[in-house]
Amino acid sequence: MKKNLFNGGFTLVEILVVIMIVALLVTMAMPMYEKTVEKSRMTESRTMLKKILESKLRTLDNMDQTNYSSGLFGFENLDVSVPCVNASGEKQSRCSGSSVMTKDFTYKLLPSGSIPGGSTANIANAVCAVRRTGDYEGVNFLFLGELETDPSKSKFFCNNGGVTDGCDVYGLDSTGSAWCR
Repeated sequence: MKKNLFNGGFTLVEILVVIMIVALLVTMAMPMYEKTVEKSRMTESRTMLKKILESKLRTLDNMDQTNYSSGLFGFENLDVSVPCVNASGEKQSRCSGSSVMTKDFTYKLLPSGSIPGGSTANIANAVCAVRRTGDYEGVNFLFLGELETDPSKSKFFCNNGGVTDGCDVYGLDSTGSAWCR
């Protein structure tokens, strides 16, 4: 009696159809995945900006200063831990200066520029971050926190920083100038 060895398997056509369907689904899901990853990075940055601003304002208060100026103090004086890296991406044990880099962002203690809508906040006392890698490199965020005393005005801003529709992926409108230069 002869046995047929090919009775229980899948045909080549069936396997190719399944591979094509999986490839199509992956192709459709990738853009959404990338947007979700970018939104999580923005959330991480926003959380870090809030911590940095609170620490900066406490340090200013402890020094009896009302406005931040270059050279007054740096990240080494803040009571917040920032996971800083050097230009080649190697972790640093200590952050210092008025500007530090993390894996995805550069944070600055001394932003400059303008905010539309007549904000009551002093931008130099705020903190900012700029996306330093990836497709959205150059997109800027400015966080005013408690510095903005008008409840009808925004405390968090985004600027495309030269990236076409850079703020759109974060669900924000581009406004103002690039604060982290």
